[in-house]
Amino acid sequence: MNKVLDRFRLDGRTAIVTGVGPGVGEHVAKAYAEMGANVVCAARTAERVERVAREIRDAGGHAVAVPTDVGQASELRRLVEAAHSAFGPVHVVFNNAAAGVVDIQAGIWGNTDEVWNTAMSVNVLATYRLAELTHADMQGHGKGSIITVQSCGGFTPLLPAIAYGVSKAALAMLTRHLAKALAPAVRVNSICIGSMSPDGQEAEIHKGYNLAARNAIKRFGAADEAVGAALLLAADASSYTTGSVVWVEGGRVGTMS
Repeated sequence: MNKVLDRFRLDGRTAIVTGVGPGVGEHVAKAYAEMGANVVCAARTAERVERVAREIRDAGGHAVAVPTDVGQASELRRLVEAAHSAFGPVHVVFNNAAAGVVDIQAGIWGNTDEVWNTAMSVNVLATYRLAELTHADMQGHGKGSIITVQSCGGFTPLLPAIAYGVSKAALAMLTRHLAKALAPAVRVNSICIGSMSPDGQEAEIHKGYNLAARNAIKRFGAADEAVGAALLLAADASSYTTGSVVWVEGGRVGTMS
């Protein structure tokens, strides 16, 4: 059994995790560290990434905090440079940062040019840019894994969040293109995360969408329930998997009616 579990280890590998906050990003960053990875924690809010990195180090792991707005190309370059400086070549990129959801009261015309630009920059271009900045590392060591975080809104309409949904649909195709372009040294896969919050309760941003009722499991997911899929796709346990989607959405898309 130990040999099977060893395929989930990330010892000595460097993982960039964006969107590190109190939800999925934090849980994934800590899980990667627990499995032996050197973790580069990135998000816009400095106090959040610094807290998560500190808690990883306090638990005996290796992590640095790099406050980053992934919508800015210059900040992504700085993020990768910081990863190289701290730990060397990058092995894993977990693209968790997201933006572009509009308030349900705003209606579809709340998707202003600013919302569209932000959604495309953060949800699509940031993934492309990070792949461009890290693929040489991954080609060099042959153990690359890029993971994109999908949303049910990219597969089924969820009004009024049109810009968000369209950008996530674009991300699904970008994932497939990158998987084809960067193979075999780099695997590129998606996790489609559904109605999920840090504690499994309906968050303020979810109110009005009736999300839990859309799921087969009929509840919100807790953020730590995405960890298994994130570990699988980062590690050698999924070495023959690329261009794929792992569904962690309570059965919303698979049981859509």
